[in-house]
Amino acid sequence: MPQKYNDNSNEYKDWTTKKLKQEAKDYHEIIHNDHSCYGKQEFFALDGILHELDSRGITPQNNLTF
Repeated sequence: MPQKYNDNSNEYKDWTTKKLKQEAKDYHEIIHNDHSCYGKQEFFALDGILHELDSRGITPQNNLTF
């Protein structure tokens, strides 16, 4: 049985909005860089961060500009 990846979503609740935005930008850059090596963990982390930002009423625009 495959293990569920721990996305640390509870941890994100303790982060400041500024830190969440910066981490989201960093993960977005890692995932969308043509010469980058990334895996599903980065996608899960970015998804968790974006969900937390959404719960705070912050919706990113294209290319994660806030």
